[in-house]
Amino acid sequence: MKLLIALDVLARRSATPALHEALRLMLSASDDDVANELWDADGGPEIVVRTAERLALPSARPPEIAGRWGDTMLGIGDVVATYRHVLEVAPATWRELIVDALAAAPRHGSDGFDQYFGIPNRLPRPWAIKQGWSESPRDVVLHTSGVVGAGWRFVVVVLASFPVGTEWATAAAAVNDEVARLADEL
Repeated sequence: MKLLIALDVLARRSATPALHEALRLMLSASDDDVANELWDADGGPEIVVRTAERLALPSARPPEIAGRWGDTMLGIGDVVATYRHVLEVAPATWRELIVDALAAAPRHGSDGFDQYFGIPNRLPRPWAIKQGWSESPRDVVLHTSGVVGAGWRFVVVVLASFPVGTEWATAAAAVNDEVARLADEL
């Protein structure tokens, strides 16, 4: 969802150094405070509607609870299409900002979570990643996505949901295993 927020903000706001720095932080360190601020300021669920229409994302749906942007529904095809848009359609300045931020993802997100699972755990650089993690009364979610390889040749997406109570290490191991299986096909 943070990629959609970034694309929407870039399409609707004037570029400033402060805005670019906020987007870099949101994308690289998966900063929820920045995402919350941009979500609230730019219409919340309308961000999903606008971006889904602009990028032709067939499965994208706003969250049932307006303030929970992390509960936005996206299919794997939507995520792949978003990366393809960034790489093939978005203006070069947007692409540079987004991909550079994703390529600079630190080991730990702004909240301290170790975001080096999945792609960064199983695939060699170069990679530019956007990781996602959340825990709710319904499930434990761990997503790894990004572009990998010379010239950003491949888009890799693993979206995983686990039963409530699943330990993060167990979920990460499962995501790592899935990326390892995909690595054999790259």
